[in-house]
Amino acid sequence: MKIVFFTSIVALAFASCSTPKTYFTSSVRNTIETNNIPVTKLQFYVDRDVQLRREVASGSAQVSAGVVKFENGKYVNIITLKKNTPGVCTRTYEDKIDVSFEMGDGRYLTFGKLKRDSRAPYTLYADSWGRDPRSMGEIRYDGKIYYILPSGSEARLMIKKDALNTLKIDKREMKGRRVE
Repeated sequence: MKIVFFTSIVALAFASCSTPKTYFTSSVRNTIETNNIPVTKLQFYVDRDVQLRREVASGSAQVSAGVVKFENGKYVNIITLKKNTPGVCTRTYEDKIDVSFEMGDGRYLTFGKLKRDSRAPYTLYADSWGRDPRSMGEIRYDGKIYYILPSGSEARLMIKKDALNTLKIDKREMKGRRVE
């Protein structure tokens, strides 16, 4: 009984220390940009695990990132992006941004607005998607073609809520003038 009580107290303590996150949406972006805060200064996080996968020719099995596995007579390179991994914006566009979760040229994922709703979260983009909803998206990462496994295909961007709370808005009312 004491162990259950102690475990509950420890879990509650850890939960209260964590900073809650919110999804990065068009309306959040507008609020941030209206207050002259560059999107490149925000800390981003991904809301679920994402796996990038590609087949590697057996002669070029030396891989710079990720893990190489031998499956069904083929070498497969898998790069995993874990949930809540921190990332930074490296480039902005009108309705999307590039976010890098590791150092290196070409090592970024593109997230953007997929729906017209300004409350819809920025979601992982791919260069192309198959017709089947369970199919993989194709992207270029680190100069090579990878496929996003279906479990990560709807990964969304998040930021800490306190990033929104630190906005300082200077507001005043004009008093008017009278003729002397």
